[in-house]
Amino acid sequence: MRRVGDAAGAEGPTPGRLTPSGGHGPTSSDGRGPIPSDGHGHGPIPAHSRGPTPTAGRGPTRRTGALLRSLAPPVWRSLPWAALTAGGGLGLLFAASTRLPDQAPGAEVGLTVLRVTALTGGLGLAFLLDDPARHTTAASPIGRPYRAGLRLAMAAPLLALWWTAALLLVPGPTRPPLGPVTLEALATVTCAIALATAAVRFADGAEVGKGAAIWLGAAAAVAGLVPARWGLLTQPAGRWWEETHVRWAVLLAVTLASTALCTPEPLRRRSVLLSPAGGVRG
Repeated sequence: MRRVGDAAGAEGPTPGRLTPSGGHGPTSSDGRGPIPSDGHGHGPIPAHSRGPTPTAGRGPTRRTGALLRSLAPPVWRSLPWAALTAGGGLGLLFAASTRLPDQAPGAEVGLTVLRVTALTGGLGLAFLLDDPARHTTAASPIGRPYRAGLRLAMAAPLLALWWTAALLLVPGPTRPPLGPVTLEALATVTCAIALATAAVRFADGAEVGKGAAIWLGAAAAVAGLVPARWGLLTQPAGRWWEETHVRWAVLLAVTLASTALCTPEPLRRRSVLLSPAGGVRG
């Protein structure tokens, strides 16, 4: 005689029990498919120890961060240190020259000296994007916006320290208002970077700093010839001091926007070649 428990067991699997699945390992009783095992016949792997899926935590952001960290040392070594040091050192010499006279000069002289200091720093930063291996690094998995941004991120702290040192070298009575003169310096250096970025965007040369520095010097010369009423080089006691710095702020915004627009990969130019068969290839 069969016992009650045997009869009940013959009707079907008990909920929660494991049943064979055609040689592919145990299958859950709810019909959701086979349960993963450890591959050695030791039974199913507990759900809490199966681990993340192969793609978990490996998004594009994480891969880009790892690539940037590996790219940072060679980029640091490839920065144009000669041009940056020359421009920054010359600017600090101009700022320190205000301490040579026995009596500290006025704020107008200090403003002129700091403007020249900012210009020399901008001339040095015009070489920031020079990359002799440009045509080689263009094939790297990191896009040009990341590579250019890495250079700017490395130069930004050094630029802040350099400008702070230049301000401290100017004596207190000679020092002009810090906010307006810092705005002018920011607009000057961003103008240099914008010119270099545009040169990389629309040209094929690997070293564009010389041309960007020439254009920046020409722009500074033109700015010096514009009357104070419409120009950028007024004095603190002048009538159009506040209006001038509105124009400086506009120049800063325009150069930042130009840098952002020209940072993507350079435009590809199509060349027309004649094939041996007499056709034209684009």
